[in-house]
Amino acid sequence: MNMTPAEAAEEYYTLLAVRADGVAPVVDLMLAETFDRVRAQAQAMLAEHASCRTVEVWRGGVLLEEFSR
Repeated sequence: MNMTPAEAAEEYYTLLAVRADGVAPVVDLMLAETFDRVRAQAQAMLAEHASCRTVEVWRGGVLLEEFSR
């Protein structure tokens, strides 16, 4: 499958909404051109999923940032 130049400029991120016991019941895979969009999605996930205390943002095998209540 060939990617367009716009798709090639985007980055894939994995967002994990994690409960206090370490379980991640919510996972979101997203494409984003800017990390600001990823941060906004992480904050939205934290607001939407009250049982989760943290949202972790991963790219590849690297933890980029954590958002906590």
